[in-house]
Amino acid sequence: MRKWTRAAFALAIGFTMTLVDVKPMVAFADSNDRYYDNQQHLTQIRADKAWQTVNSNTAMTIAVLDTGADYNHPDLKGNLLPGINLVNAGRSAQDDNGHGTEVTGVLAAKGNNGIGVSGVLWNAKVLPIKVLDSRAVADLDVVARGINTALDRGAKVILMSVSSMSYSKALTNAVNRAEASGAVLIAASGNEGNRVAYPAAYPTVIAVGGVKSNNEPIYESNSGPELNLMAPGLNVYTTKLGSTYGSFSGTSAAAPQVAGAAALIMARYPKLRPIDVRQLLYQTATNLGESGWDKRTGYGLLNVEKAVTSAMSQDFLEPNNVLSRAKAFPIEQQIRGNLGPNDTTDWFKMDVPYDGRVSFTASVNSTVSSPMAATFYSENRTPVTHYIGNGDTITVSAKAGRMDIRLVRNGGVNAFSYVLTSRFSINPDRNEPNDTSGTARPLVGNQISVNGSFHKEGDQDWFSYYVREYGHLDVTVTPDNKRMDPVLAIGKQGQGNSTTWDQLYDNGDRDDPAEHASKEVSPGKYLLRVSEYEQNAVNGEYRLDLSFTPVKKDVNEPNDAYRQASYLAGGTVMTGTLPTTTDSDWFQFTVGSESYVYVRAPFIPVSSGMRIALYSANNFNYALASTNEVAELSDQGKDIFGLRLQPGKYYIRLNSGVPFKYDAYRLTVNQQVLVGGYRDISSHWARSEIVRLSNRGIVKGFADATFKPNQAVTRAQFATMLISAMRSDGLPVASSYTGKTTFRDLPKKHWAYNNMGIAYQVGIMKGYPNKQMKPDQPITRAEMASMIARAHNVLLYKRSTSSYRDVPTSHWASPAIEALTSRDWLNGYGSTFKPQGIATRAEVVVLITKAYKF
Repeated sequence: MRKWTRAAFALAIGFTMTLVDVKPMVAFADSNDRYYDNQQHLTQIRADKAWQTVNSNTAMTIAVLDTGADYNHPDLKGNLLPGINLVNAGRSAQDDNGHGTEVTGVLAAKGNNGIGVSGVLWNAKVLPIKVLDSRAVADLDVVARGINTALDRGAKVILMSVSSMSYSKALTNAVNRAEASGAVLIAASGNEGNRVAYPAAYPTVIAVGGVKSNNEPIYESNSGPELNLMAPGLNVYTTKLGSTYGSFSGTSAAAPQVAGAAALIMARYPKLRPIDVRQLLYQTATNLGESGWDKRTGYGLLNVEKAVTSAMSQDFLEPNNVLSRAKAFPIEQQIRGNLGPNDTTDWFKMDVPYDGRVSFTASVNSTVSSPMAATFYSENRTPVTHYIGNGDTITVSAKAGRMDIRLVRNGGVNAFSYVLTSRFSINPDRNEPNDTSGTARPLVGNQISVNGSFHKEGDQDWFSYYVREYGHLDVTVTPDNKRMDPVLAIGKQGQGNSTTWDQLYDNGDRDDPAEHASKEVSPGKYLLRVSEYEQNAVNGEYRLDLSFTPVKKDVNEPNDAYRQASYLAGGTVMTGTLPTTTDSDWFQFTVGSESYVYVRAPFIPVSSGMRIALYSANNFNYALASTNEVAELSDQGKDIFGLRLQPGKYYIRLNSGVPFKYDAYRLTVNQQVLVGGYRDISSHWARSEIVRLSNRGIVKGFADATFKPNQAVTRAQFATMLISAMRSDGLPVASSYTGKTTFRDLPKKHWAYNNMGIAYQVGIMKGYPNKQMKPDQPITRAEMASMIARAHNVLLYKRSTSSYRDVPTSHWASPAIEALTSRDWLNGYGSTFKPQGIATRAEVVVLITKAYKF
């Protein structure tokens, strides 16, 4: 059986009102307890104001179903009755977890006693009933026994800061008995961030959610149509195990505040029925969300002051006599109203979550058999009218969406009050009937999604799926709320209709109830069965997603050895699978002329483990290139590798330490013919000059066989090129720099130290102030012209006119620019020269080629 647990965030887990004297009922504005100022929740729910009217209830028993209570705590022991332990019979109800002590302190820590904290009730008779073990876990039946035990001991208020997403017949019977016995039930809505949990979800149980200090719901607080009230649920200061104090959070902290308010109401009005107490709490709540009730905050924030000082209304939902003023009637809740000669019509609106049936049970204090007519207006349905009397239950079909309800007093009937309790049942899903293997619903396709539900107790949904080829099957069952706990079964039908079943897929829990199956499948018929763990009927839907992936066909097989290598043309995408760790795929390609060959992987099915190696046809013992990080490089969008290859035949071998067969890798081999050893100058305007200077060793490219002709040239690079050109031209150039002048940004370890120093030493290059050479700074076109002019000892003088409109004769580099332009070594850009523009590698190569006539 599934257990109830505390969630991680302090889980949740017509008559005359007669006033009686209850002691003490002294008017106190505040408590004198030491840590009272830490209890901001008491001010938030206006308990401090309520105490001016009533602060205690010692006339009735209040049962707390939890982990027990700390009987040694000085702030609790005066309010505790001898408890009952239903977990370990015969033992005391001493708390062995702490949760019960925290809850009890919020409810009824001894107030105004000068120590510790104050409960909503200062003085009370609290009966701890231990239904949760030391881990705060309980069977469903134990909680039901706890309610019955409380009733047997005469409890009139029963608090349950526990929650379960599972429905229980035993719990249902216990809740119904409590209503009939005149006991008010209060429960935490739960902390799953989902639908209201049981027992809070029952119509006759006050479902309490939690809010922060700004009255916004805490994230974990469950919500939905069953939600009734909100109370502070974040950092609520209370009693702790070991006679200490501290904060705890969750709807567990909110529920005891409402229980305390219910007890204070009953202290003033002991003859109130449970429904009267509930309605008075709802009537006096401070609205938080939409006007009236809403599924996020219920009727609003608990207001203890108004609850204990307001007169109870038999029909607080008025005015609602026209459709535009219709009040909310949530499913799984109760509403109360009056009809009479002066108020003949009441309108309600109901939010129906799914296509289904809504049942209404009526309690009417009229002697007439059918004192009122109820008409139901569901979307796209013809209105339906039923005549209702006391004790009647009617059921109407409803479409998902809004349903309006009009209640009308029948003519000639005296005034009367009514109570309607609603219950909802989801319709059978569209796959029904599919309760047996013989009625299994066929699923067709490789990607399928269907919705289902459990509309009745013991419902099972069967599906069949025919697999035509080997492949992989993924099945996921995802419920739309946590009340549903699906179980998935998958089996393959054999001969004679016998079925071999997998172990049940039941790994989900209430925090994540989805079930997932992933398995290898072979041709044949498979059966799928989806059921609910507790075999409950659940108002909710699940989605079954099925995905079948056939084994990918490798069109290049067999290519497991180099002799079977598939031919690969340049640029062609090669694909394949590697279903085992021992499988290898071989490809071959031919290089016709010296080329730069690079391999790319647009897609790799695995995240790691893929290996590639490149071999020459002349030597399979030594790989020219290899890597084990094909998948990683592919994910990064990088080349797998690239290198220069001479003409000949080459082979690629692929294998993987992580096998895959349901998707194929995709690799390409691209070849770029080299021009002068470069792959990026074939159509460049400086192509011939780059080749000539490269052949003379004056300039060099990069390791990836590029020259990058449009890349900027640094001062260090230009000095090196220029010194190399001078030596190639036979000019006497020193072999090393004397080092007479030092520059703080040009250490001896710099790669261009020697060449820059020589260029400076012979007057070709000049430094900057503060002894800087700025070796890595890009050289400008003006600097380039000046250095070439100095290297050639060109006669420089100031001209009367300039060849370029952006180089006035006053410009410091004008003499050099004009001298080189007149020799046709240097060109501008039409009428401009762009002297501050950055010189590119191509521009420098062309200038050096012209200047030295290479």
